[in-house]
Order: sequence, then C-alpha cells, then structure tokens
Amino acid sequence: MRIEPADLQKAVNNILADYVGEVEEAADAAVTETAADAVKKLKTNPMPFTDRTYSKGWTKKVVKHRLYSEATVYNKTEGHLTHLLEFGHALSRGGRADAFPHIAPVNDEVPDAFQDKFEAALNR
Repeated sequence: MRIEPADLQKAVNNILADYVGEVEEAADAAVTETAADAVKKLKTNPMPFTDRTYSKGWTKKVVKHRLYSEATVYNKTEGHLTHLLEFGHALSRGGRADAFPHIAPVNDEVPDAFQDKFEAALNR
C-alpha cells in the first residue's frame, strides 16, 4: 500500500483510531470477565452461619461509559450482611461476632486478574 506524503497524517490517524478501538474493546472485555470471575469466587466461598441466599445473591453490574467501563460486584439479596460478616459486629447479648473475611481476598486478586486478562486480550 502506497501512501502519498500529503495523506500521511490521515493514514496515521486512522491507524491510531483503530488501535484505540481495539484497546477499548480489550478493556471492556477484561472488566466484564474479571467481574464475572469475582462473582463466581464469592458464590463458591463457603460461609458459616448464613443461608444459601447470601451466597446466591452475588452479582455484577457493568456500566459502559464513553471512555471506559466500570463494574460493581455486590450482593443483591443480603447486601446488609456483607460488612457484618466481613468485619464482625457487636452482639446484642454482649461480646462480638467473629469476622469472616471473604470479600477482601477476592478484592485483592482483582487488579492482577484484570491486568492479565487485559494483556491477553490485547495480544490476541
């Protein structure tokens, strides 16, 4: 393909626009996959003293903005319990309930998982 000097700027802009589109698609895919993996890990995490609705309630919400996507992972059925179970709480009869950290380990894995998925999507 031959490019005239007068058309060089247009050709470079087209190539960069294509690349930006590929990066945006890779980032969107990585955000969605990472959120889905986080939900799966939270659903399979065994939690003592809770019923099955707590584990089944984990879900994700992905919002695509103009320049980026963001995902929120939350418990739609028992959201009020997440903080109490994660950090423990005071009991009405005195004393404290034990903490069961189950969100923090998944949260710690998310940045590395996102980076791996993003790089893999870019290298395809």
